[in-house]
Amino acid sequence: MMNRWAAIAVLVLGIYLEAVEWLDLSPWTTSFSITHGNNGQELLDIVLGVALIAMIIGLWRGGRIATLACTALLGAWMWLQISSWWVSYVVGASPNWSKVYAKWFAHTTQFLPSWSNHLPPDANHFVLQLILLAALVLSGWL
Repeated sequence: MMNRWAAIAVLVLGIYLEAVEWLDLSPWTTSFSITHGNNGQELLDIVLGVALIAMIIGLWRGGRIATLACTALLGAWMWLQISSWWVSYVVGASPNWSKVYAKWFAHTTQFLPSWSNHLPPDANHFVLQLILLAALVLSGWL
């Protein structure tokens, strides 16, 4: 039964991810500008969508190997979110990340305060990370 809850969480994650990537939801996110900026992001979003569908099917059907694989993939994605967003927020952003942030995220909706070079995840990524965390916890609940 927990696998089905994990599958539902991954479904919500997939719907949210594809919506913020393919719909113009500014100022919530600038993902639409990035996605349609001829930088190859479209292919990544399609691949992620297909991978998430496979994860949903694997979790829904159950099975230890599918669940472990999904948990590993969700864990890797969470690690990327932590290393790219939260480390920069806690210890301060590098000059390169500060430039990227200024270009793509400085004018998006924010939930958390910023100070000095401590740049918070934008609201879009914050919500994405909460859904991702729920999916990870539920999929890891073997």
